[in-house]
Amino acid sequence: MRTLSLRQILVIGVVVGIVLPAIVLGRFLVQDRYERELQLRVRNPMSQYSDMLSRALAVPVWTLDKAVANQFIQAVMRNPEVVSVEVLDESRTIFVRNSKLKKADARFLREERPILLESKVIGSIMLELTTEHIEKELWTDFLKLGAALLVQVAFSFFLIWLLFERRIVRPIQELQLVTARLARGKLDQALEWLRQDEIGNLAQGLDKMRLNLGHLITEREKQNIVLQQELNERLRAEQALKVTEEKFTGIFQASPVAMTVLRKAQHYSMIDVNDAWVRQFYWSHDEILGDAETQKALWRNEEDFLEILRIVERDGEIHDYEAWLTCGQQEKIILCQVSGRMIRLGNEPLIILVQEDITEKRQNEQEIRNMNTTLERRVSERTQALEAANSELTVVLENLQRAQRELLRTEKMAALGSLVAGVAHELNTPIGTSVTVASTLAQHTDDVLHEFEKGLRRSVLEEYLRNAKTGADLLLRNLSKASELVISFKQVAVDRTSANRRVFALDEMLSELIVTMGPTIRKTRHDVIHTVPSKLLMDSYPGPLGQVLTNLINNAFIHGFEGDFRGTVSINARIVDEHFVEMVVSDNGKGIPDTNLSRIFDPFFTTRLGQGGSGLGLNIVYNLVTGILGGNIAVESDFGKGTRFIISLPLAPKLNDSEGHMSD
Repeated sequence: MRTLSLRQILVIGVVVGIVLPAIVLGRFLVQDRYERELQLRVRNPMSQYSDMLSRALAVPVWTLDKAVANQFIQAVMRNPEVVSVEVLDESRTIFVRNSKLKKADARFLREERPILLESKVIGSIMLELTTEHIEKELWTDFLKLGAALLVQVAFSFFLIWLLFERRIVRPIQELQLVTARLARGKLDQALEWLRQDEIGNLAQGLDKMRLNLGHLITEREKQNIVLQQELNERLRAEQALKVTEEKFTGIFQASPVAMTVLRKAQHYSMIDVNDAWVRQFYWSHDEILGDAETQKALWRNEEDFLEILRIVERDGEIHDYEAWLTCGQQEKIILCQVSGRMIRLGNEPLIILVQEDITEKRQNEQEIRNMNTTLERRVSERTQALEAANSELTVVLENLQRAQRELLRTEKMAALGSLVAGVAHELNTPIGTSVTVASTLAQHTDDVLHEFEKGLRRSVLEEYLRNAKTGADLLLRNLSKASELVISFKQVAVDRTSANRRVFALDEMLSELIVTMGPTIRKTRHDVIHTVPSKLLMDSYPGPLGQVLTNLINNAFIHGFEGDFRGTVSINARIVDEHFVEMVVSDNGKGIPDTNLSRIFDPFFTTRLGQGGSGLGLNIVYNLVTGILGGNIAVESDFGKGTRFIISLPLAPKLNDSEGHMSD
């Protein structure tokens, strides 16, 4: 291969070192400028025009006004970079199009935007901008840059050539003559070089080499001495290796775990075992190390031994490989966990294997697994027993719920019976009075007729008329009272029995309720008062609401007032907001202990068990308030000072399935 001269290397270096980097840099600069110009002059305006036209053309496209659309497009077409604007309607038909493309192969960028009117796509706009002007400008700049680069390279090459010729080529030629003289063996003549530069340093190095050649024989002798020293060091290293082997043998034999050493050069035959191995496998050193068949019989499955060797050769070590091995004189098989590593003793590769007996460990693990299986079976049996018990409890709960429903029905019938008794008692007085007045008028009429037959006197007629007027007044008053009572009782009875939803005034409903409960209240020494805003209208269920208030009043009479105490039950109501009303039923009785306060709404909970208390009154109240009435109820009590029930009800509860069924 022909060697290049220094001048040729200089030319190549200038081309590679100056021209190529300049071309590459110029190319990247032009490309960077092209991208910036493309972004500033084409892409950014194209995005702005697309946004502007998509918003501005929404109304013209919708109203099919092509003249206005053309005005917007003409304004955009004034930009020389814009070559085409095309507007499509909703059916992808050309609505307006303007183009000034001259060359079919001209490069251009395209962008399409939807035209939206009130978030609805009514068309699209297609905008195309050319890059031809930018490419022409950049090509002109690139040519100018190339011309400047050629001038620069020519000037730089001239200067570099001049320096290279004087500072490198000529001194090297002179140095070549000097080295030729040294090559001829003239070592006694010193090298003289005046210039202190890199070539001068090289000349000084050659002079030093000349001086060093004279000491070559002496250096060879010194090398022989060094070789002798290295030989001595090798002997000492072998002695240290022998000491290391002795230490390894001591540690190997003292290990409490069974260990084996295998030699690779002898097809992985066993060359040594420690005392722990002898105790574990019941073979002596001579029996196992001197017989290849015995070593082969050690492994119950020879494939396990081959797999261990394969893993050690591949990875250099093995961990926790389980295999069955045979003991010698005991003729039993044990499970061992084998671990090992390949080492080098000198230049010889050896494998050390540790064989730990884990037979008892695995037996214990199997016993634990068997125990877990037994526990799982016991858990399954107990689970089945619990499921059977749950089934029995479900049956008991259903029976209990049926009994609860029966008690609720009995409670309602008892309330209906009380209502009937109240009706009879309240109607007895006005009807009895009316009967007495009617019979008295009949008697007076008979007397007047008898006197009329004899000859009616004026005084007798006047007395009869006065009595008749008085009797008629008494009849009207008592019959009107009876009529009012019948109307109230009828409304309360209808509400209680049908649970119909209707619009009612809360104050009127409370007045009718208190009239209905009049006989019950008068049998006691207690009072019931209410303060309710007039004309407070509710679109709800007056029957369940009346039952709630009746149960709360009776609960106060039975549990709150004892002995000769004269108590008062107050019913107050206020409008919370446009949707809710709050009712407070309070008494001044003995109150509820704190231990019972959280349980009073539970079914069958009563403090008068066996004394007439069923434990369902307040549970019915809670179910009616939170159920059909759609409200909430809470209780507050200071023991010894009274109890307050706060009921929050919607003025018009939402209709659900249960309410629809009840209203039917």
